[in-house]
Amino acid sequence: MSAVGLVSSDSPLAALDSRVAGALEDLVQALDGVGLDPGLLELCAARIEQLIGGAPSAQSRACQGDKAETVLAFTEQYVLDAHGVTDELCRGLSAHLTPPELAALTTAIATFEALSRSRAVLKGISL
Repeated sequence: MSAVGLVSSDSPLAALDSRVAGALEDLVQALDGVGLDPGLLELCAARIEQLIGGAPSAQSRACQGDKAETVLAFTEQYVLDAHGVTDELCRGLSAHLTPPELAALTTAIATFEALSRSRAVLKGISL
């Protein structure tokens, strides 16, 4: 799954007003262009989809490296309980990402989570 593909024509979100869908696509594309590794963003998007939508993840955590492991741990904690993000986890992120990258990552995760939750709700509704 490409992070940009989160707002695709086959998604229930495609039924949104074209201005809203276009703005979401623009945001996701902007997040893809902030300097974070696109593969890392895809990994986050896939993990969020797995947590919220129950979709099986083809991504393997075992061979991704320390940076990916830390980012995925943050992603999981953010989605499951953002209040549970610890100082230790934040220090780990800071060791791998610059402050602008951290801001972009957090925005990307929040966006991917919102899109995934919307898809989960809308998939059972006839639009």
